[in-house]
Amino acid sequence: MTKFDDKVSELIAKHPHLTKEEAIKIVTDKNERKKKKREERTDKGSVKKTK
Repeated sequence: MTKFDDKVSELIAKHPHLTKEEAIKIVTDKNERKKKKREERTDKGSVKKTK
C-alpha cells in the first residue's frame, strides 16, 4: 500500500463513521493545504534572498 492509502486507512480506523470517499477527500484536502503552506514558505524565503 502507498503512504496515501495508509493515511486513509488510519483515518477510517480512527473514525469508523467516515466512508472511504470522505476519508480520501479529507486526506487530499490536507495535502493541498500542506503543499500551499510549503510553497508560501519557499516563496517567502526566496524573496528575502533576492533583496
